[in-house]
Amino acid sequence: MQKSKLIVAGAVFAVAVAAGGWALMTTGDDSDPGRPAASAGPTDPAGVLTAAAAKVDRQTYKLTLGTGGPAGGDGTVVLWDPLAKRGLETTSLKVPAGAVKIERLTTGPDVYVRITAPDRRVPVWDGKTWWHVGAPGSRPAQQGLDNTKLAGTLSTATVVRETGVRAYAGTLDLRERGAVLGNGVGGVLGDRAGAVPFTAEVDEQGRLVRYRIELASEQSETAQLDLTYSDFGLPVSAESPAADLVGEDPPANIPGA
Repeated sequence: MQKSKLIVAGAVFAVAVAAGGWALMTTGDDSDPGRPAASAGPTDPAGVLTAAAAKVDRQTYKLTLGTGGPAGGDGTVVLWDPLAKRGLETTSLKVPAGAVKIERLTTGPDVYVRITAPDRRVPVWDGKTWWHVGAPGSRPAQQGLDNTKLAGTLSTATVVRETGVRAYAGTLDLRERGAVLGNGVGGVLGDRAGAVPFTAEVDEQGRLVRYRIELASEQSETAQLDLTYSDFGLPVSAESPAADLVGEDPPANIPGA
């Protein structure tokens, strides 16, 4: 196993997605969690996207996140209930010996992390112990990317144009979004943070369903955050692990510790 890659992955997933960055969302209410009622809303492209991002937080959803690389590579899947503040986020990181799986369980009042490694050279990555890393939002500031708040960055769009049916493109001003993006993304963006290209799509109910943030380009290869929101209203269960599986005082190589 390449230890250097795993150390970096604890802070940054691929070039951008931090393994330890999950926090809570402020959410609204919805009379029908399974199918939001249609209502009059903004018609300008920027307003449409801001409203679409807000709708993501009104019901449970599945978020699939990647960096635009080959299929079967590094990736993250989030099952999230923004109203109950519960969910499970699973990140898979490819290493020469196989894959490291990082699971982060948020039960409402508590957050636990479990890591499964393809070998046992790091004993605390045993795939059994759920390390208690504290309360939601208690992680060190700017440690890593906050996947549950990425939709909200659409409110920073400075230029937006319609490119098709419910499809949009433009640029974002992410200079003041360090708490959401974390150190990893901030380092990739550098002085480009004020004008970051993006594309987005909304569904017939006005919800954000696709969102791609173009981070950087080097030697014709583009690094990106590629988000897909789906399965709105799905059941999300997130209960505390059994007491004999919980470890307190997590070591430093546990994301969020």
